[in-house]
Amino acid sequence: MAISTQHPKKALAAHMRRVYHPIGFSKGYNFVLWCIFAGTFFGFALARLKYLDFWGVFCNPDRQAATGALPGECYYFTKPGRYQIGIILHLATILPASLLACVQFVPVVRRKAIFVHRVNGYVVNFLAVVGTSGALMIARHSAGGGVDVQTLVGLLAILWLGAMALSMINIWRLQIEQHRAWMIRAWAYGAIIITMRIGLFVGALVVSSIGGYYMAQPCDKINFALKGEDTTMAFYPQCAPFFSGENPDQQAVIKANIYGDNSMEAGAALNLAFGPAAWLALVLHAIGAELYLRLTPAEHERLRNVSYYRQLRAGMKNPGSAGLTADRLGDAHKWAPKVMAKKISYDGESVKGERPTSPSL
Repeated sequence: MAISTQHPKKALAAHMRRVYHPIGFSKGYNFVLWCIFAGTFFGFALARLKYLDFWGVFCNPDRQAATGALPGECYYFTKPGRYQIGIILHLATILPASLLACVQFVPVVRRKAIFVHRVNGYVVNFLAVVGTSGALMIARHSAGGGVDVQTLVGLLAILWLGAMALSMINIWRLQIEQHRAWMIRAWAYGAIIITMRIGLFVGALVVSSIGGYYMAQPCDKINFALKGEDTTMAFYPQCAPFFSGENPDQQAVIKANIYGDNSMEAGAALNLAFGPAAWLALVLHAIGAELYLRLTPAEHERLRNVSYYRQLRAGMKNPGSAGLTADRLGDAHKWAPKVMAKKISYDGESVKGERPTSPSL
């Protein structure tokens, strides 16, 4: 029997290449990152497809296990009107968009099935816009509806949709490297919902362990969550004016405790932790996206050269900088294409590099 003399590390690398080369990855670390981030995102969205059964799962009052909403939120979501429309719109669009977005980051789709990539991209962007609109509609009563949460939802909508818009403008101008950069940023912002979940539960545990944290909540929401006047009055006698009709807007102070005696105490702990967890996740994701883009300058430069030849072939002004680039809009040095000794490809098209004319200084 022949004995292999190949080094184990080289053998492993060769086996891995057989896995990631067929789906379009040329570098192993990109495949690993794709598996970690796209895989997590896909799994997260897939696990929440059950929430599309709004009345049976997400806001089922008879369900004993935890539903998709935080305690008491379904008081607003089950009443016909703005909040019910908003949450259904959000769930029905953002979950499919998240699943389809993972396909956009598969290299073989961009290179071998460019039509699929383009059509799927428009579908994803449309769903993202509608889903974000739904999130804005429910922000007033999501996760307690505090000013911190409402501000976060508004800022995230601006960042996410703004990044998507910049990405689309650049691809329409054939500025491929900027399209890549802004789309990476957009989905880094959108994916904070996953990282935020970790901070949410850790924060709720910390708040509960330290103690002394309280949150005011309306009595109508408390009554809905605790399922009746007797239970509500037993825990929160401050709600008496609400039940007597003296003050329909009466609120009660609830102790934030994930291990509390009722669901509203657990909800208060989660609501208090939601804002800080989401803000921290947004910062981490924004830094992570910029760090990745700074660590992949070779890919950025390769795609810019592809952009140059495609813009040149399309007869655009300022080839290589026809999109939203720093040298066109800012004070960066004028970019010049590199001499390409071999063919470069993108989206299944190959162009032969030519020696460009050096720009005048």
